[in-house]
Amino acid sequence: MVSARSSSDLWASLEACAVENHGLHRLDSLHGRKLPPDAHARFCAFVHQARQYFETIAELDPVAKPLTAYYFALNLTKAFLTVADPSSTQSDFLRHGLNQDFKRGQRYSFKRERFKVDQAGVFRLLAENSGMGHCWAKGHSIGVHEVLKYLPDGYDLYADAEGRSPSLLPIHSADVYFAGQGKKAWLRVEIDRDVLRQRNLSPERVLTSARIFGSAFRLVTTDLPTASYESTAEWAYGKRKDDVLRHVGEAFDALIIGKERSFPGGRQYITLSDRTQLLSHEAVTFGLLHHLSNVVRYRPMDAERLRGTKYFWILASWIDRASESFLLAMASRITREEHVLA
Repeated sequence: MVSARSSSDLWASLEACAVENHGLHRLDSLHGRKLPPDAHARFCAFVHQARQYFETIAELDPVAKPLTAYYFALNLTKAFLTVADPSSTQSDFLRHGLNQDFKRGQRYSFKRERFKVDQAGVFRLLAENSGMGHCWAKGHSIGVHEVLKYLPDGYDLYADAEGRSPSLLPIHSADVYFAGQGKKAWLRVEIDRDVLRQRNLSPERVLTSARIFGSAFRLVTTDLPTASYESTAEWAYGKRKDDVLRHVGEAFDALIIGKERSFPGGRQYITLSDRTQLLSHEAVTFGLLHHLSNVVRYRPMDAERLRGTKYFWILASWIDRASESFLLAMASRITREEHVLA
């Protein structure tokens, strides 16, 4: 795990990969294959531009933040995609992959804000290379207000604004367990029983309320005061336990566990949904930043209308948190080390 304390710390691991020679060799070693020099040059440019946009976000007025934050996320996503599949970013005209789906009424309503998915583009590539690898079908439309309850970086902000809990369940702890004799590893997740009582959830009901989590975990009896869940899957390892950690991490990622990396030490959440396929949290963040940037660019009067409303937290607080968390998430994927704020 890599802990960041300052802006320089946040970018250190990525910029170590974005230098000539040494950076290319580092990426090759991390991903077990040779990245073409032209792809590494694109990677370096994307990382450097992403940082320039990132450094300005905190200083901007809330209504101006979405545009800069989106271009930060766009460049950093392209850096990740270049490493994941160098051919995916070769085109000079790679589309964003999303469109507005806003229909104006007699009065402006934030609940009319919607966006829809294209057949191809950065959004689809990000979704397919993170989490479950799931992306919505072409033309699928989603309301912005519908995704707010799934934002790990907005967990408390949503609860304060809406007066109800988001569709995320806090995890007390998540650990990898090892059986020495059988050389097997598995995951155990603990949930605070007080949190379950506050959410009117029994330990058994968690498995049906969070369908993806319930498909991969079972409730077990332990001496701990928390509700304990163990993965039904086990992973074999050889001489070193570290050999299996990447596979366990990938399995955990596919469970759509929300990670608030911008909180000191990080916080994790189970996604409460009866759907069997969900977008990764990074894709949700990308989609929301893209839509908000479109509002600022093409409908600035509507962006100004959010001041003083219960949705203003999205611009005033969430964007800063989400940008920091998105940076840590992409750094984790690119360097294959878990990054959180110290």
